[in-house]
Amino acid sequence: MKAVLFLAALALFVALASGQCVRDDSDGQPLCNAEEMTAGLWRNNWDPTAYWECVTANTPATYRRCPTEGMFNGATRTCINWFDWEWTPTCKPPSRV
Repeated sequence: MKAVLFLAALALFVALASGQCVRDDSDGQPLCNAEEMTAGLWRNNWDPTAYWECVTANTPATYRRCPTEGMFNGATRTCINWFDWEWTPTCKPPSRV
């Protein structure tokens, strides 16, 4: 059992160290730590027409919506036309890892 826990912790560490995404089934709301304040905008994993904005450090992010016919692109951290939007895997924000 200890070996399984060790291997799971090691896999998580390797994934984080290599900058890979840790899958997230939550809404993706960050807690707005220092790293997240720099990025500012974060994907809402449950609603592609919305995003999270870090306004105040160390408080949960604020829910925002893209303009009509807009969908949030997590790679560019901007709202884009729905015609150009493509689904990408959801990732946990750093404060939720």
